[in-house]
Order: sequence, then C-alpha cells, then structure tokens
Amino acid sequence: MQTSEGVAIGALVALVLAEIVAFGASDVAMTSIFGVLQAAYLLILLSTCGWARKVPGVLIAPWPGLLFIGLLVATAWSLTPFGPGGAHPVWNYLDGHGGAITVDRSALMLNLVSLVNLACLFLAARIVGASETRRRTLVWWLLLALAAFAAIAIIDHVGLRAGRRLTATLFSPNSVATLMGVGAVFAVMFFSQAIQRAGGAPRLDRVDLNASLSLAAAAVFAVALALTASRGGIFATVVGLAVLLTWQVLTQGRRVRAIAIVGGAAALLVVIGVAMRSADLTAARLEHLDGDVATRKAIFDAHWQAFLASPWFGFGLGSFPIVNQLIATTENLNVLFDVRATHNLYLQWLEEAGIVGSIVMLAWLLAALWRVGRDAVRPGTIGALARATIAATVVVLLHGLSDFAVQVPALQAVFAVGLGAMTATSAPRRARGGERKADWGTSAFAAVALVVSLLFAVPLAASRFGGDLSAMPTASAEVLASSIEAGLASPADSKARARLEDLSRREVALRPGSGAAWLRKAAVDFQRGDIAAANIALGRSFAVAPLQTSLFRSRTRLAYEHWPELSETVREQVVYQARTEFGRPGGEGRLRSVVGTINSPSGRLALAFLIVAERLSQAQAKAQ
Repeated sequence: MQTSEGVAIGALVALVLAEIVAFGASDVAMTSIFGVLQAAYLLILLSTCGWARKVPGVLIAPWPGLLFIGLLVATAWSLTPFGPGGAHPVWNYLDGHGGAITVDRSALMLNLVSLVNLACLFLAARIVGASETRRRTLVWWLLLALAAFAAIAIIDHVGLRAGRRLTATLFSPNSVATLMGVGAVFAVMFFSQAIQRAGGAPRLDRVDLNASLSLAAAAVFAVALALTASRGGIFATVVGLAVLLTWQVLTQGRRVRAIAIVGGAAALLVVIGVAMRSADLTAARLEHLDGDVATRKAIFDAHWQAFLASPWFGFGLGSFPIVNQLIATTENLNVLFDVRATHNLYLQWLEEAGIVGSIVMLAWLLAALWRVGRDAVRPGTIGALARATIAATVVVLLHGLSDFAVQVPALQAVFAVGLGAMTATSAPRRARGGERKADWGTSAFAAVALVVSLLFAVPLAASRFGGDLSAMPTASAEVLASSIEAGLASPADSKARARLEDLSRREVALRPGSGAAWLRKAAVDFQRGDIAAANIALGRSFAVAPLQTSLFRSRTRLAYEHWPELSETVREQVVYQARTEFGRPGGEGRLRSVVGTINSPSGRLALAFLIVAERLSQAQAKAQ
C-alpha cells in the first residue's frame, strides 16, 4: 500500500475507536462533534488522496445514493403536518408555529444530521474498501484496535469493578455484548482462514503471527462477552458463530470441519476457564429471566400502543424520551420511569420512523446485504470477510430484538464503516479516454455535510464548555435549555428576563411535547411576574409528562414555591404526581427532601400536610 493509504486507514480506525472510548459518543454534543469529524474525514480523504478520487461516486446510483435520499425524505417527513391524522395534538399549545407529526423537531433535525454524517463515514469506508488490500487491512486493524479496547476493559473491570457487569465505556453491558460478539465473529473468521492457509492442520510451526493474534483476539472478545452477562448477547453471538463456521466449512472443504469443531471447543474451554468469575452473575440473571421478560413485555406493550397512535411516519427520530413520558401512567410507571430505549430495535424504529421510514431503511439494508452476499461465495479472505459480515449482521439484528446497541452513536459508526467497506466495488484503473476524472459530487456532498454539521455542533459544543451561542438559529433545544437554566440561576434585569422569555418560547416551539421545556417556561414566566402564563405553562408540563420522575424534584419545588398563585387545576396536577411519587419506593424521603428547599411558608406547609396525609393513608391501608 501507499503511505497515504495506510494513513487513511489508521485515521479511520482511530476515529471509530475514539467514538467508542468517548463513552460511545452518547452525549448529544459529542455525537455532533464526531459528526463534524466524520464529514471532515471524507472531505480530507477526497482532497488529499488521488486514489480516493478514482472511486466512482454513488450519490445518484439507485443504491446507496437514491435509496438513502429516500430514507432522509421518509424520516424528515414528520417535520410536516401532512400525514394521516395530521399534526400531533401537542402542537395545539402553540400559536403561529404550525404543526408537525413529530413531537420534537430539535431531536429529529439532529438525528437527520447524524444520518448524513454516517453517510459520509459509509462513503469513506467504501472508498477505502474499493481496494481488496485496503479492505483487509482496514478490518484487521479495526479488529486489533477493538481487541485492545476489550482487553483494557477487562483489566479495568476485574481490577476496579469486580462483581458488576462489564460496561466499559458504553454505559450498557448489552451494548458491549453486541460489540464483543461482532469482534468475536471476525476474529474467528481470520483464525479459520489462517488454518486453511496452513493446509488445514493446526501445527504451531505452520501458524503465522496473524493467526495467533486472531485467536488471542477471539479469546479476549469471548471473555469480555462473558463478563457482560448479557443473555441476549451471548445467544446472538453463538448463533452468529454457528452461521459463520458452518458457512466456512461448506466453503473450505472437509479438512477444515474438524479444525472448526476443535477450535470452537477450545474457545469454549477458554471462556469457561477464564470467565468463571462471571458464571454466578450470569446464572443469577438467568434465574430472573421470567421477571425481566415481564418487564420487557410491559415496555413493548406500552410502546406498541404508542406506535399504533402514529403508525405511518412515527413520532420522529430521537423522540423516544418524550414519547415515553407521554405514555407513562400509574400502572406502567415502575417500568417506564428510567428506560432509555424500547429494548427492541425494530419497535423503536417503527415508533420513531413509522412504517414508511422502516420500510425504506429495511430496503437499504437488504440491498447492502445482497451486495455483501455476492462476495460471500468468493474464495479467499475477501469471501470470508463477506461471510463474517453477514454472520455479524445476524448477531446485531438478533440481539436487536432485546436491546438497543444499534442506537449507540459509536456502534452506528462501526456498522457504517463495516457495511461501507464490505459493499465497496473495485475502482476502475482507467476510464474511457484516459485517467478517470475526480468525482466532485461526493466532495460537494462532504462539504455541505461539514458545513451543516458545524452549524449544529458549534452551539452544542459551546454550551458544554460554558459558552452561550443560543442566539444562533441552529441552536438546538438542548442549547436553549442550558442557556435558560443558567439565566434562571443568575440575577436578572428586565432585558435578561425578556431574553429568557424569547429562549423559552423558542424551546417549546421546537419540542412542545417536552415536560421539561414547559417547566422552564413556567419558571421564566413566574420570574417575569406573569402568573397566568406561568400557570398555563406549568399545567402543560404536567399534561405532556404527568409522572416524569426526573422532573419531580424541580417541578414540585417550583409549584409549592408559588403555591398561593397556582390555579386549582394545576394544584390538582401537582398533588397527583406528589401522591404517586410518595407511593414509590423511597418516595416519602424524596418529598421530605423537597420540603426543606421551599422558601414559601404556605408552600412548605402544604407539602408537609400532604406527606402527613399520605403517611396516615398508608397506615390505614396496612391496618385493614
């Protein structure tokens, strides 16, 4: 390879690994920052590497270009009110802002930008993978990088967090399990290929360094997977390995069959021997399988009903948190109060993108797998890479039935790179009439993506580091929220109060389904002395999120601080959530902690009486 090719591959691997290390880039600001880097990488690749410009562009090809544009249109359609049923009812709270099918325009726009950035990463991987040598190198280097990450995660887990499930930097052991499962599939593939090159005999003198590294990587991934104690992840990985090994045996011949069986048994023994410390944890989780299934079923049932309320275009990408609060009731609160996703990839796509968006996404993925499948029948490492890609896809899609790893931005980047590299076609050496001309369409796409990404990422990054660019038109709802909260915590004159009012109006205009947005508007209105507007905003906060536990403390404190000024309807809503919260585990302690923060004597007394009344009610219920 040329030096520039090695540098390009190394930079791409480093970018993906950095996203994983940066806590999966799960924070919205980090997602935006890495999105800028993804677009910048493609633009730099095209502008500095002549071999990159020789790869044919695919922006106007039926796949992936036109189908991806169709996906953008299908998912962006919920920004409009044009669909069965029209705009969501929460938009009736606003005057002069139109309506939309989605309940959170801000989250949807950020997710659309993220899709465009992932497309840049996908195109960059296609360009790199256009050469079979670069493709093999990219996958191999990425595998080694992930194995090193897994090894460090194991050391950190065993040394500092023994007894818990391994989460590494991804916050969720199930997300780690998906990543480790994919790594194990590719590591086993490389090892089986090395055995084949050695003549089908596992003799140490015939096994090269790469075979040893791939076997070690497979063991590391297996141990990390075991330490996650992820039932779904382990099951999906076993199925994926079975698909890969069976396919490898059928492709390579009978000699490898024994090697695959022996190698699989050896890997199993390594897992059992090294990961014994996780056996008790996994067994304990299997004992609670019935309870976890019941919990997941309650989540699925609630969100399936939500999907049925807006089936065609969904509620908008990224709208899950708001939808989850909209559908929370006293019956399902104990299940829904702290979930971050539906724990089902397909249900969440249906809920957020609707039937239309899900069908287009499925069509795009099937077209990608079809192209990978055509290479899977080829001999050699290229064919094995294609087979491993399909087996890894089985792992991801199967585990997606019970988890949300595909929703993690860093893992989305890994999958975009993998699919991009594996669906690449070899670049022609020469076009008709001489050397192929540069494809400026892809460069223009990367440049536009970079500019748009910067417009959304700069305000978010400034907000995270103490700056304030909320005046920018592209400032997201998160930026506006941070600016409002900072303003409420500082002494305000008439000019500052007018600015806060403008910011709060902009925030609720972006996401009128957010209880937190309406709560901030109520706080701003109370500060301005507009009691009527404050009552309306606070009432709407309860209307869209009547039992949002993350808002309980701040919302209850604001309400009782202004208790004499609240309308009777708003008081009833406040008491309803307070009583519900009191009945939850540790609820009385949370209410008592709020009492001490209230300065208003009448509000403090009203909340204290509520606590006493609920305590007596519980005592009477126990006596009966």
